[in-house]
Amino acid sequence: MLFSRLRLSLLLPLILLTACAQYDSERGVEVSWSQETLNSFQEGVTTRGQVMAALGPPSQLVSLGDETVLYYLNESSEGQGLILLVYNRFDLTARYDRAVFIFDEDDVLADYSGWIVPADED
Repeated sequence: MLFSRLRLSLLLPLILLTACAQYDSERGVEVSWSQETLNSFQEGVTTRGQVMAALGPPSQLVSLGDETVLYYLNESSEGQGLILLVYNRFDLTARYDRAVFIFDEDDVLADYSGWIVPADED
């Protein structure tokens, strides 16, 4: 009886030192663009105001001399971990959805590109 209590008193602190962890984080702008939205913009026609009206404020606005760049980014991370006394393990998955729009000196779309991670790659 004394031996089992002693063993339990030694094992209990070790068990309490183990833990599981979950991680979930999202940063950046809300992903309000889709491939259809991107396809609706036309180089040489669409204005910066039209892009901002459709997508909202960007993550970053960059001035490059005569050109202006609107950069939209959403970073989403999730993962899980196991924390033990002598061994730790974490598994983290991050996805980056982004869209970049370059405007000329007249605020007309010169070039653009976008990417949304497909749902089956989550």
